[in-house]
Amino acid sequence: MRPRLLDELAGITKARLGLVVAPAGAGKTTLLAQYAATWSGPVRWWQIERASTAANPLVDAFVSCIPGPRLRGPLPDTDALLDTFRSVRTAAATLLVIDDIHLLSGRDAWAVLEKVVSGAPAWLHVLCAGRRMPDVNLSRFELADTCLVDAEQLRFRSWEVEDLLRDVYREPLPPDDAAALTRRIRGWAAGLHLFHLSTRGQPLAERRQTVAALDGRSALTRAYLARTVLAELPVELRQFLVRTCVFEVLTPHRCEGLLGNPGTSRLHLEELERRRAFTCSPDGGRTYRYHEVLRAHLTVTLAEEIGDDGARAWHARAAALLAAEGAELEAARAYARAEDWTAVRGLLAKLGTRAADEGVEPWRDVLPDWLVAEDPWLMLAEGRHLLGRGQLLAAVRHLRAAEDSFSDERARSRCRFTRRLAATWLPGRVAVTGHYSASLREATRHHPTLVAAGTAGEPLVQAVGYLLAGNVAEAYRSLPLEAAEDAEAAGLGVRLLQACWGLAAGSHDGRQQLGEVMAAAERAGLPWLTRMARAAAALDGSARGSAEARAVVRECDREGDRWGAALARAVLCLVHSAGRTVETADVTEAGELLGHCRDLDAGVLEVWAQALVALTSAAAGLPDAELEVRRTEGMARSAGVPGARVAAAAAAVRCGLADTDPRPLAAQFGMPLGLVAGWAGIDGGKRARVTEPVPVPVEVHCFGGFRMRLRDRVLDLSAVKPRTRTALRLLAMYAGRPVHRETMIEALWGDLNPTAATHNLHVTLSSLRGFLEPGGRRGESGLVTRSGDAYRLALPDGGYSDIADFASALTEARRARLGDDVTAALDPLRRAVLAYAGDLLPEDGPAEWVVHEREALRLQAAEAAVGLATMALACGRVEEAVTAAERCVQIDRYCDPGWRLLADAFDMLGNPATAARARRDYADVLASLDRLAPRPELPRPRSPAPVAHRATRSSA
Repeated sequence: MRPRLLDELAGITKARLGLVVAPAGAGKTTLLAQYAATWSGPVRWWQIERASTAANPLVDAFVSCIPGPRLRGPLPDTDALLDTFRSVRTAAATLLVIDDIHLLSGRDAWAVLEKVVSGAPAWLHVLCAGRRMPDVNLSRFELADTCLVDAEQLRFRSWEVEDLLRDVYREPLPPDDAAALTRRIRGWAAGLHLFHLSTRGQPLAERRQTVAALDGRSALTRAYLARTVLAELPVELRQFLVRTCVFEVLTPHRCEGLLGNPGTSRLHLEELERRRAFTCSPDGGRTYRYHEVLRAHLTVTLAEEIGDDGARAWHARAAALLAAEGAELEAARAYARAEDWTAVRGLLAKLGTRAADEGVEPWRDVLPDWLVAEDPWLMLAEGRHLLGRGQLLAAVRHLRAAEDSFSDERARSRCRFTRRLAATWLPGRVAVTGHYSASLREATRHHPTLVAAGTAGEPLVQAVGYLLAGNVAEAYRSLPLEAAEDAEAAGLGVRLLQACWGLAAGSHDGRQQLGEVMAAAERAGLPWLTRMARAAAALDGSARGSAEARAVVRECDREGDRWGAALARAVLCLVHSAGRTVETADVTEAGELLGHCRDLDAGVLEVWAQALVALTSAAAGLPDAELEVRRTEGMARSAGVPGARVAAAAAAVRCGLADTDPRPLAAQFGMPLGLVAGWAGIDGGKRARVTEPVPVPVEVHCFGGFRMRLRDRVLDLSAVKPRTRTALRLLAMYAGRPVHRETMIEALWGDLNPTAATHNLHVTLSSLRGFLEPGGRRGESGLVTRSGDAYRLALPDGGYSDIADFASALTEARRARLGDDVTAALDPLRRAVLAYAGDLLPEDGPAEWVVHEREALRLQAAEAAVGLATMALACGRVEEAVTAAERCVQIDRYCDPGWRLLADAFDMLGNPATAARARRDYADVLASLDRLAPRPELPRPRSPAPVAHRATRSSA
């Protein structure tokens, strides 16, 4: 059973019609039977045995759905049947399943189907399966919500093939062989069954050899295709298939160039597509493709008909046509089938980057291993393939070998970039400068909130950073409101997080989005991301989801995907600790996760794993729970993970170490209160001392772009005029302080006479009050208030302004430093750096009223980051000092103390190469100002004291 397909059909409960359309052997009947088994009401099944043009059998099938005794007498016409349906007052939801509906071919039958389904009552649902789309008008309003499952959705994915071979056939294959089998038969359900029949009972070594030798010569597969596909076709179509199988992508022009029969190729292709003869057109008839299983069979048939030499010559002829057309990638593979290795090498050298970008998969079945191993572009493609599978060490080895094989520096640079991208996720400090993955990796090590705050414009990094900190509320706000369409890894990561939110909330849309992410990740060649999406299925709390996540853990362990295994384990531990499943959290499982995270050099994940150890120990009443709680608290403070501090507080309540309700702390750090209450064992509020917090009444952000929220509503400022929006931003910049009338007039209407400017001010503020508080009574605005000749944006109790928070934090830090209390100054400095998310009101550009304030606040933020880095170094928090210094030079690249602190902190971490790079970057900054030439070198510390950051966390 494949849950994702059942989820695809779940929408039929709200629709009149569901369709499953795919070629023979795609698994249509199996899916119908499995879905019918889940239906809660009556099910009627009509299996069409032979081709028919009559409508009466279809009417009889509909009559069988009427509740009560069977109608006697002649069959009613369509109108009478619909009248009978409408006369039924109450009826259980009934499912009518019609299999092999493509055998209906008469206009009368199609007319009956369309009319009855369109006019049927809400309790009747029809699910049809066939090889071709039924001839009904799906654009009708009544059929607009039709559920459709096609051949691409029915195709088995590689992980589903693994499950099928292991759990159903009881003859598993290793992941690589299962992936190869899936690729060669294109996930065709009948092909999998035929493979099982032909290898049943054989040892594993022989079954693996059969996978490696799959070439379209299987007797069972050929017999099946001959019987179910080719036997139904006219002779000229069969001959056309055989002769054109040399093309991966078919067009009328290509086929006519090869066959020399102008005018007929288009008709043949359209007819094959109409018949669903393992032929599809992804772009509405411009190009066509044959299913790989059929194509392999046709390739063997071609060799049988014209001989091996003739078949090679035919492939070479097709390759020449493709090369002349400019389709050089496909031409290279056609030359490979012709075994013209000289032409293949020439095209690969010419294609270069394009061959690597396409990936190694299309070449595996056409090139010998020796050619793949010696061509540097294919070595680069193989390295990228391994990176996509999460096999980081193997990817680094292949990419380094490819880099050594190139003589062209640009090609070497591409290899080097991808290698550093892979090495970013290995223990150590290698990273790709300027790439989002460097920030993402840093967020897994320490102080994820600081990392998130410094990456405006990177929703994935921001959301993951806040999630790692435990600030679920801010992570959610960091994600785009609409689903992203980006098919790159970062865009798919955002889509995965969006799906996870829906899934955790119990939304069906979340499951559907998760399926879309899995399919997109597979198309993008990112199996590691596909596995993460599969593991995320556990978030719905179902036993099925947990079983899938455990299967992902096993698969990652076999594949050598250490990050995938750790993240899948983390999902399981988190879900179990939240009590969302019948399974309980396991201390041993959490301990294993802790070890995996420590090996990854992922300090933040290590802290969360330690928190899960504390929570599970407390829940189990273990004697060392108190020790685990204290260890979690220390590690969370050291790594800057406030959410783990909340988990420690909850575990302390659970084991009796404390009696303070942890939910106020959870609300402060943006964590779900229900989750924290479950961790603490607070049931029904008996031990709670606080009420559920209400949303912040007003929230105003000016750093990094203007945003304003009224309770749970984000303001859409596009509804008001530009001058009104500017007035709101000006008031917000003063963070609750009064703004004199003359200041506003000078900023907004400096070119008008005083009378006109004052009038405009009154009109604009009236419009602003109406927008912020629609329905409010005149003169009673609570947000925009007036005092004499001044106006202000008044924040109610509990309101938030990032500028006010920034100023307040700097004041607290200043007081602490005056009192020589370094430790007390750390928290407010962190708050100030976090509050500064970017330049003040960048949307207002060089407007005079904002420029001075923007520059002043920017310098204050850089100074705060310098202070934070300096004090963190003084307290031995070297990693926090690195993060703060990096944030400083992001804010102000000309801040000399920030660069010096950054280089010194890297030296103290024992990373001399990274420290040297920081010094070079600083020298470049100085050279750009023409202040020093040649490049200066920063003085190195006389005796740097390397700090092993992993050991530091362990000792904490």
